[in-house]
Amino acid sequence: MMAPYHSNFLTVKFLDKRDNFAWRCITVYDPNVRALKSAFWEELRSCSGDPRVPWVIGGNFNAIFSIEDKSSGAPNLRDIRVANKFLLDLHLCEPPAIGRRFSWTNGQENPIWVKLDRFLVNTPWNDHFPRILQNSLPRLGSDHVPIRLEVGGVSFHPRPFRFEAVWFTDEGFNDRVKQWREEMAPVGCGAFVLSKKLAGLRERLRTWAKFNFGSVKLKKLELLHQIETLDTVKESRGLLPSELVFEQSLLQLLEIIHKKEEIYLRQRSRTHWLKEGDGNTKFFHAVANGRKSRNLISGVVLDENRIFDPKEIGKIFVARFQQQFGSKRESRFKVDLPKLFENKQHVQLGVLEGPFSSEKIKDAVFSLGGDKAPGPDGFPMCFFKQCWESIKVDIFKFCEDFYFDRANLEKVNWASIALIPKMETLEQPGD
Repeated sequence: MMAPYHSNFLTVKFLDKRDNFAWRCITVYDPNVRALKSAFWEELRSCSGDPRVPWVIGGNFNAIFSIEDKSSGAPNLRDIRVANKFLLDLHLCEPPAIGRRFSWTNGQENPIWVKLDRFLVNTPWNDHFPRILQNSLPRLGSDHVPIRLEVGGVSFHPRPFRFEAVWFTDEGFNDRVKQWREEMAPVGCGAFVLSKKLAGLRERLRTWAKFNFGSVKLKKLELLHQIETLDTVKESRGLLPSELVFEQSLLQLLEIIHKKEEIYLRQRSRTHWLKEGDGNTKFFHAVANGRKSRNLISGVVLDENRIFDPKEIGKIFVARFQQQFGSKRESRFKVDLPKLFENKQHVQLGVLEGPFSSEKIKDAVFSLGGDKAPGPDGFPMCFFKQCWESIKVDIFKFCEDFYFDRANLEKVNWASIALIPKMETLEQPGD
């Protein structure tokens, strides 16, 4: 459906009948006349509409949003301030961009490159499409680079196990972990026993989370549906005493679900400077979605060809890391330790050679950040802290075998390589 016409932009409202997803799109062209710019921003503000409706703005803004948007020459700081105030006031953000850094050139012998064209989206749109990207297309016969808005592909790789901190909220969780651990009796060195028990816990937790704990999101939707049903009944009659009690119980359960949802999203956002319980669910959700978008590697350039197939991208990075780490290099540094310490005062270090005490092991474990990213086994340090009484024997055994050189470290000494782009516009595997 077409919205009212404006001189510098056009608004179109869309409705997907398959799932009733409604959203608005505005295409803009900011006039390149200084006297008309203020009127353009104000006119665009007046069309913001309902902030709960997903909204996309795209086109030529004829303005830069940061000093990095211009290759050379003095940037217009006033344009930057006005543009960023517009983003802040309407809660808009610019999705991550891949491909070309700039979108317009003056075509001179010593050209100036500027980023004038872009997409902007609001929070509801970002929530619906968390892996959104701006992708530049070939520039043919124009001084502008076309930009395509992509909502992200779907990866069909099996999802690795990740321990959820929200599981701690389930009553009797620690006792359940203790029982599962006691059911397993692998035989071997400390490293083998620890790795096998963690693997067994992973499988049991997967099954329990799927069939017993359930999805926090689905539970929330079910509660909201039940509350809405009772609310609809109120329109025609008063609630019965039993229905009032049931409604109160639903509201209490909903409060618990909101707390679980906040813990769940906070773990994914990895934002540690805000505390749980402050009602920051939407903020944590936005941070988590933003990180997914920034870290998404949708394509890389190889031999001047852009590769988009996930399997081929994986092969490219495997080859690069094999080249980087696959061959042994001779050390360039040679240190003569006796000569280095010949004039130093003798220090008794025998105490460092003693076996690890249980107190020292526990102190080392509990000094680590509980909500940091987990290792390949999927268990963060908060799991080991929370379930310490259940698993401390296996940790002590592993440390003892390590000290006496009985541990097979191949069972635990491995890691996953996380590919994180170092720049906004990813081109080569080295980026």
